[in-house]
Amino acid sequence: MKFRNLLVIAAALVFAVSCNNGEKKASNETAFNSKGVVASDNSKLLTIKLALHEPYAKKTACACVHNVAAREYEELQAKLKAEFNIDLQIEYFVETYDMEDELPKRNLDGVICKPWTAFMLAPKHNINYKRIADIMDPFGKQWLTGQYLVLKESDIKTLADAKGKTFCIGQPDAYEKYHSPKAIMDAENIVPGKEYQKASCLEIINELVDKKCDVGVVSDYVMCASCAVDIASPEDFRMIKETETMPLTSLILDMDKVTKEDALRLQKALLACSGKNAPESMLSDGFVLPAKWVPVPYVKK
Repeated sequence: MKFRNLLVIAAALVFAVSCNNGEKKASNETAFNSKGVVASDNSKLLTIKLALHEPYAKKTACACVHNVAAREYEELQAKLKAEFNIDLQIEYFVETYDMEDELPKRNLDGVICKPWTAFMLAPKHNINYKRIADIMDPFGKQWLTGQYLVLKESDIKTLADAKGKTFCIGQPDAYEKYHSPKAIMDAENIVPGKEYQKASCLEIINELVDKKCDVGVVSDYVMCASCAVDIASPEDFRMIKETETMPLTSLILDMDKVTKEDALRLQKALLACSGKNAPESMLSDGFVLPAKWVPVPYVKK
């Protein structure tokens, strides 16, 4: 795990340099720009092979939260094949680290996941990823944030109150639990007395409940699509700060393997299978155009 974290940090450093020491550049925009592109014709079968690991997919989420995380893609795949001549082939990954090992091999055309999971790998492996569409969650949200949580009875009311306290945060492979929160803490001059990392929201919630830390940084869906619901409830905590928004889940293509014309064809088909036409098994209105997002990996100043 430590070696894997070092690789993620190294990739983040490369990404950060490409962002000109943290300044967002248009060239680093992760959303697909279809301006001037004409979609390929539906007469030819288009096969797209994707990896998948996302919070609301039944085959990749924790079994204990399938009442919420029960999204299935088979109905969507059948619709794309029958109506748009697109064969969307999906390889499911229960563990993100297995998917992170597979993506650099370039055997697949893209991935459905939390965007940072893919984009943190891009610089090191020279992968030209673009987000073709974002996927709505079961509550109609396109966005994800990181949240600083304290126990309900804590004396900490604001992030400023947490100076000198113990923080448990995510690892560098989680943008909303590491990169964004760390940047906020630097900007607001919040220096922890102690800071340590855990891989999952469940572990961080456990640290809070066991009072091993004063502040825990988690993903905002922790109490509705996470195993954390087994050990605590939202009423046990207070949020003292929230990060900026970022896309929750995206369909991302390797643009060196898929042409812009085919990418636009897939995007149009996904949008046509969304909204009132979204399969019930998607748990939501399905796909929307990708929101603009330029990740800026945290680098300690």
